[in-house]
Amino acid sequence: TGPAAFIMSLYANGGLSSRIAFTALDILWIFTTIKAWQLAKQKKFTEHKYYMMRSYALTVSAITLRAWKWLFVLLFHPRPMDVYQIVAWMGWVPNLLLVEWIIYRYKHKKSYHHKNLEV
Repeated sequence: TGPAAFIMSLYANGGLSSRIAFTALDILWIFTTIKAWQLAKQKKFTEHKYYMMRSYALTVSAITLRAWKWLFVLLFHPRPMDVYQIVAWMGWVPNLLLVEWIIYRYKHKKSYHHKNLEV
């Protein structure tokens, strides 16, 4: 779906901001998925896992976008295009930040645990 999503992102509702958000999402989605596949072929399964986590976070952005849209409309009653411009970014940026934090914590915990075993 990457190429189709890329073409759709170029024509997204919500103006330039939404188009940039969806185009960035699609480029990152394609990149993380291809990178995960390459790492699996190289048998680098830990790094593969991290890239698949990123890819999944981007994949579920459509679900996250709808949840944010529901919440913003419920709480603030904004104009439809204003909502779309906001959720175009909120659909995937928080997902990716959360996954990066999880990966960072996992690597940091693993590194800390490994250092304590060496003592």
